[in-house]
Amino acid sequence: MKKKINDIIACKFLFFIISFYIGLWTIRIPTVKDQLSTDYVGISYTFITFAIGSILTMLFASKIIKKLSSKITVMYAGITQGFLWLVIPFITELYFFMFFAFIFGCCYGIYEVAINLQASQIEKRERRSMMSGFHAFFSLGILAGSFITSFFLEWQISFFTNTLIYVIILLPLSFIFANFLDSDEAVTGNNKSNIFFKWPLILFLLAILSMTDALTEGGVDAWAALYMRDIVGAEGFTIGIATISFNLLMVIGRLIGDRLRDRLGVHIFLILLISLCIVGLVIIFIYSSIVSSIIGFGVLGFGASSIVPLAYSIAGKIKGVDSTVGITIISISVYGIFMIAPGLMGFIAQNFGVNYVFSPVIILFVIFLIPIIIFKKKFNV
Repeated sequence: MKKKINDIIACKFLFFIISFYIGLWTIRIPTVKDQLSTDYVGISYTFITFAIGSILTMLFASKIIKKLSSKITVMYAGITQGFLWLVIPFITELYFFMFFAFIFGCCYGIYEVAINLQASQIEKRERRSMMSGFHAFFSLGILAGSFITSFFLEWQISFFTNTLIYVIILLPLSFIFANFLDSDEAVTGNNKSNIFFKWPLILFLLAILSMTDALTEGGVDAWAALYMRDIVGAEGFTIGIATISFNLLMVIGRLIGDRLRDRLGVHIFLILLISLCIVGLVIIFIYSSIVSSIIGFGVLGFGASSIVPLAYSIAGKIKGVDSTVGITIISISVYGIFMIAPGLMGFIAQNFGVNYVFSPVIILFVIFLIPIIIFKKKFNV
């Protein structure tokens, strides 16, 4: 029993640690932009090179984890990311930063696969639904990281000092918690070769919906701070208030999502979530004050909170589709677009303004709300 409790807690905190660094990044993006003396397109290049590195290691994740085990992979990737953070505040050349973003992405991509594999193994062993709980810790980490970093920004603590404090605390914790993970891996073969078939309509809709949700989350993490500074005119702590509001409501949404799903039913719950996303995005697009940003990003965060966990749940129960294949398709949809989205949005920001970066997401949510309303029976699983 002690082992089971330890690896469950360890896995949750490892989700928390990796996302805490993301919280640091989301608030310090304007700092990095100024540090590199670049524009929105330039900062987008760093997102894209990060995404390329992440996807590259995801493609080879199965082979790497088979050789090292997910426990060792999480440990090595987590420690490497910690050391990389100590270098980032000193890089002033865009192309050198892009190289580091690529290396960073390689570490992040393999970490994500390995830690989710650990979570999946624990869930199977415990024979109960736990994945939403693990991902709640991921959202909690982003919330905590962005909240604390906002205070550091308000207190005018340097980027390096800010990073150093985090690494001194989090790097040893990464090593300690990784040691509690289960080292007995049962890694299956590469499922990517099994996803190329004629997808059922519901699986296609879930994949696109998951991509839209990931586009939303990735866009907020990458562009909310710039939106607050450049459009709203926020300074100091308030630069991070939109990211904090979004992630706070996302945490709450994931913590109560299972109960709301049981009470409302899958179909009604999904329509409610998408509708809230649309309302939140409209508020962000029309208004540009600190209060409206807190409300808009908060509503958006709650709406986006349970869409991906719900997609995972439904995809694993589609008739005629192996559950592993269904979940793999959702995973590729989520992580692929989550990492590429910020870079793509950068081109919109550069050509139309930061307040327009979320406009494609509004359109996509509205478009896919219609078939979800129509195909009610397919979503009631």
